[in-house]
Amino acid sequence: MQPFTVVTAVAAPLEIAKIDTGMILPGRYMRRHRRPGHDYGEAFLYDLRFDDTGRPRTDFPTNRPAYRDAKILVTDRDFGCGSSREGAAFAVMDFGLRALVGISFGEIFQVNCIQNGIVAVTLPETTIHGLWRQLREKPGAEITIDLPNQRVIAPDQTAHGFEISPLRKDRLVRGIDDIDVTLEYRDVIEAFESRRRAAVPWLPTAQRE
Repeated sequence: MQPFTVVTAVAAPLEIAKIDTGMILPGRYMRRHRRPGHDYGEAFLYDLRFDDTGRPRTDFPTNRPAYRDAKILVTDRDFGCGSSREGAAFAVMDFGLRALVGISFGEIFQVNCIQNGIVAVTLPETTIHGLWRQLREKPGAEITIDLPNQRVIAPDQTAHGFEISPLRKDRLVRGIDDIDVTLEYRDVIEAFESRRRAAVPWLPTAQRE
């Protein structure tokens, strides 16, 4: 996955609480085979971004020209609550977002985001309200996520510290997932398997293609 160190980008305010994973990725899109050029970007928050006729809602933040290229979304409480569908994190990523900053997130959703290279930062409610105000007052303003130093830098240049698991932080900065971490021990694993085969040759082994 793409490493995450310092990202400075346009941020959009999303002042709606309890947006669940079924809203982030509507269930009807989960049957879609996700592949390059045919991903979940269109589906992201579809029923909030579009009306019943399929027309963009002019009052939805990411439909406004100033926020259209946003890579950071500043969310309300419990963003990503509900089911554990990993496709919700895929939808965030396919929409082009690199980071989420919010009051709180669904726990499984937050982990799924991190596993896919998306930083999900939790900040106090008063801080989030301040970010919303700045983004409303100056549409198109940028926020910086400095992961190595664990800081969110607001449009007014105020820095806000945040907490993140050292393990998750390391993987994000290096751009590696669980499989990549396992492969770092390939030599050790193969040496163990060789010793095991020599010690118990009667046990079946998987045939490599």
